[in-house]
Amino acid sequence: MALKPARLQWSDDGQLRSLDYGDVYFQLKKGLDESRYVYLDGNKLAERFEKCQTAFHIAETGFGSGLNFLLTAQLFAKAAPSHARLVYASIEKHPVTRADLETIYAHFGELSPWSQPLLQQYPPLIEGFHTLHFMNGRIRLILLLGDIADVLPQLQGKFDAWHLDGFAPKYNPDMWTENVYAQVAARTKAGGTVASFSSAGHVRRGLAAAGFAVKKVKGFGFKWSSTTAMMPGEAMPAPTLKKVAVLGAGIAGSSAAYALAMRGHAVTLIDRHNGTAEETSGNPVGIVYPKLTADASPMGVYHGHAFSFARGLLSDLKLPSWRACGVTHLDMDAGEVQKTTQILLNNEFPVDYAQICEGGYRQPMAGFLSPPEFCARLASHPNITKQFAAPVENIEQMADGWVIQGTTYDAVVIALGNSSKDFSQTKWLPLQSLRGQITMLTPTATSATLDHVICHEGYITPLQDGFHCIGATFQKEEAGMPDTRAADDLENLANLNEHLPQFGFDATHFAGSRSGYRATTPDKLPMAGTCADYARYIAANPQVRGGAAVAETPRLQGLYVSTGFGAHGMTGAPLAGEIIAAEISGDPLPVPIDLAERLMPERFIARALKRREI
Repeated sequence: MALKPARLQWSDDGQLRSLDYGDVYFQLKKGLDESRYVYLDGNKLAERFEKCQTAFHIAETGFGSGLNFLLTAQLFAKAAPSHARLVYASIEKHPVTRADLETIYAHFGELSPWSQPLLQQYPPLIEGFHTLHFMNGRIRLILLLGDIADVLPQLQGKFDAWHLDGFAPKYNPDMWTENVYAQVAARTKAGGTVASFSSAGHVRRGLAAAGFAVKKVKGFGFKWSSTTAMMPGEAMPAPTLKKVAVLGAGIAGSSAAYALAMRGHAVTLIDRHNGTAEETSGNPVGIVYPKLTADASPMGVYHGHAFSFARGLLSDLKLPSWRACGVTHLDMDAGEVQKTTQILLNNEFPVDYAQICEGGYRQPMAGFLSPPEFCARLASHPNITKQFAAPVENIEQMADGWVIQGTTYDAVVIALGNSSKDFSQTKWLPLQSLRGQITMLTPTATSATLDHVICHEGYITPLQDGFHCIGATFQKEEAGMPDTRAADDLENLANLNEHLPQFGFDATHFAGSRSGYRATTPDKLPMAGTCADYARYIAANPQVRGGAAVAETPRLQGLYVSTGFGAHGMTGAPLAGEIIAAEISGDPLPVPIDLAERLMPERFIARALKRREI
């Protein structure tokens, strides 16, 4: 759902004011100094960054113009060890538009190394979690766009510091409530801190009632005082780096391996083939776009988050093959016209995210790239050791970890598509195999000018390396050795010519084809997370057969699954890898809690119990 953007006004004295709340974001000549004093100094970030050995987590209520984040990132880059990471989660109900941010940041040239990447990755103003990458992934900004009452309960993770920076309580009381303080406290580590410009009595009392030790301190400039607070208790040791095996070097496995390697883990990427992207992920073109739904269904929520994450990652990677050229979806009949109209009316998407066009709708931020290039780039991370031509037939859980081919790992990620169910621990996974074939075409005079992807019942891409890619067929078949079929090329061509006859293709334009077996699931959502212990799960939850809720969720600790993406692996698998890496690392999740739960593999055991199928 689209959000109402912030309405701004510059005053004659250089203050940036919110017309929605009647309060100021900052004073032009003093804004940076005030933020440094209240938030960076108030949370003692400089000295804490210097001592950071793994990751530092900060959360903020009120992203506003983003100055607190930019200053925090600047300080982290200067003070923290080169191996340390920063995760910064910030909530905003009325985000500032990109155009307004450009105007604001023009006044703060010293922050351009941080503000320019932020502008390049700035998300469409729609509800959800949006991850932005800085310093080759060392710094992650997770923008939580939406009302704090909805968003904060969905934020999973423990934080070292908080910037409480909503507009003043008298202007924006919804951000300064007992419930907000309790939610903040529940997400603060022992020894974690809070800093706020506000010193209102009810703010200090609310923080104290939530469990913080609160101090009233000297304010900045004309303000008499501000607030700092600390969560009592002995700080827990930082999570240790792990030795992780990732099975499968396609899009899913490479994404998980990269996300783990970026966090400093020692990753071994294992594949039965001689390199990355040798199966379906080896297709020359992968389209990246979000599937839209009329309501906030799990499918629509998942695709929105997946696309946002993939887009941010691709911006950071700067792959030569990535082309954000836009994707047009043609309506096939009157029913689809009505569906498209309903989707866009219900969601009121920003025009840069989705807009009506002649014959359908267009997604300007979407595009395509080379999956083989993507996988190779991710797998080249120095923390990743590659073992190719190394098929894995079994994995064994021991007291000290998981054993694969004689080597013990702290964790294992299975990302083998349909073969993810080939182990004794995962044979219950309800994966379904769908064969697909794509066809490459040499251009016609008309098609050579195509500058964006067009989806109909199939799709056609602009020229890439001298040919178009069209497809793809869908056949329910058990996975086997991929073969190409002349009948499938003819089917792809006929489908294209039925909907886009103006390009004038015929069989003389065939330039090759490629086939593979997609893995999908009964509910069309992927599986991303810890693998359930099937036998223990069933034994622990017999009451589910009678309609009661799941009481216990036994899981195989250290064993993770990333599979079931169907035809949308290029959009969805990077987010799945990030979710798993965050779980292994103790980082805040990049998605709402309820979405992460919907992606857990165990959901299928619970459903089978409820239906009395097991």
